[in-house]
Amino acid sequence: MGKIRVSNWFLAYLVLLSFLIMNCELSQRDEKLTGINHFSGEEFAGPETCIQCHKTVAQSFVETPHFQTSSLGSPATVKGSLDSGENILQLTERLKVFLEERNGKIYQRASIDGRNVDIKPVDISIGSGRQGQTYLFWKGDSLFQLPASYHTATDSWSNSPGYPSDRIVFDRSISARCLECHATNFKVTKSVGEVETFDPAMVMLGVGCERCHGPAARHVNFHRKNSNENEGKFIINPQSLEKKLRIDNCGLCHSGIRTNLMPSFSYAVGNDLDRFFVPMQSIDSGASVDVHGNQVGLLRASKCFKLSEMDCSTCHNVHEKETKKLSVFSARCMNCHKEGSDNFCRQPPIAGIVLRENCVDCHMPSLPSRKVFLQSASRSDPTPFFVRTHLISTYKKQVDAFIKNAEQKRIGGLEDSGL
Repeated sequence: MGKIRVSNWFLAYLVLLSFLIMNCELSQRDEKLTGINHFSGEEFAGPETCIQCHKTVAQSFVETPHFQTSSLGSPATVKGSLDSGENILQLTERLKVFLEERNGKIYQRASIDGRNVDIKPVDISIGSGRQGQTYLFWKGDSLFQLPASYHTATDSWSNSPGYPSDRIVFDRSISARCLECHATNFKVTKSVGEVETFDPAMVMLGVGCERCHGPAARHVNFHRKNSNENEGKFIINPQSLEKKLRIDNCGLCHSGIRTNLMPSFSYAVGNDLDRFFVPMQSIDSGASVDVHGNQVGLLRASKCFKLSEMDCSTCHNVHEKETKKLSVFSARCMNCHKEGSDNFCRQPPIAGIVLRENCVDCHMPSLPSRKVFLQSASRSDPTPFFVRTHLISTYKKQVDAFIKNAEQKRIGGLEDSGL
């Protein structure tokens, strides 16, 4: 009996020990955060997790065009008017597209001679609304572009870029390469043929924190277990990279059209972009290509870039919404082009205008895109997008227009004051 009693106690001890060991191992395992993995296998933490420790910068970043460049389609994210009479894209007298809200969901309804021919939901909104928006719908596991887009400059519904004006199109499929510049992650499940398919459960919309810093689940799990560690582990600060790799991080989406060498959404910060994509233009052709796509090429062709160590972040703080804040960007020009120095602006003073508060309109003016046009019912000719060029130079036509506009404003101000 004594021997049996000892054996039972020993067995109980082994069970307890095994239980403690198993619990210890479980506590050391990484917590699953989103279940969404990058192509490399690394898990994303998600912006909701980032904001827990980086509240100030995250709250600022979610207001930026990058973060808002894609979102779920809803009345809150679709910018155009849904009011009766203003919710219509009229291509011809016969062809119309109506934008409508039904039970909290936005739909595009196509009509020919007053007869409904198709209706599709706005599942995803593409674009922050700074320039405009276009919209996508799911068909199975593939995405297609809807016919009506929103053009901010005219505050109107327009035919989606490149769409015909004599028919209503619902069959343009969206590729992963297109989505790569408007989202943090899409998992491609099939890329054979023209229509790619995706896993809807592996989608992260918006260009979020982890597009520029890398998937962060390991980083989060490490620091939750090591709260006293002040050095960021398993995360990349792009400013710590060499200049080319810093620019590559922006060049993924801002260096013109590129041909894939590797699958879309496989690039991650810190990689050499040229191992993943081949440019469709020569490296030194930035000055001649369309201003819509190759901002990096245009910047590299600029004298400012060639004679300094500047990169994209010299002028852009991607954590802040700086849209149209010309004085903010101009102040960064002043870091090199100091007043009184040999390379300060040579434009003679203009009454009522502080030149140093707007270097941009003269040296990086908004120019019409040669690739992106919108067709609306109010205009017979296609309307181009205007995009600010990144070829830093002197543009005589734009300088003359700037001076003329400044003079007209000054005269108008004098008249309003009664002087």
